[in-house]
Amino acid sequence: MDVPGISHTFYDFEVEPVARSSNVSAEEIYLVKVLSIDGRRFTYEVHSPLTSEAVSYIKNLIDNIVFSDMVIEKTAEGFEAREATTRLKKHS
Repeated sequence: MDVPGISHTFYDFEVEPVARSSNVSAEEIYLVKVLSIDGRRFTYEVHSPLTSEAVSYIKNLIDNIVFSDMVIEKTAEGFEAREATTRLKKHS
């Protein structure tokens, strides 16, 4: 993880590294669990190191009111988000 954490007005973030298979190290997939002050909870599964570019993309999703579980993947053009097909882990 390149950035020490994520901060955004009105949101709390919990970042959890995840290893999905033997081919992928824990540093390459993160669950970014988001809790809004109004009680909404959602998770972004990020398939990329958490660089400043990735964090900017996450903040842009929040600014654009994307309040659902999403899978974010790094592409040649930047980042791409799609809705998660399964329920992702929430804040404990």
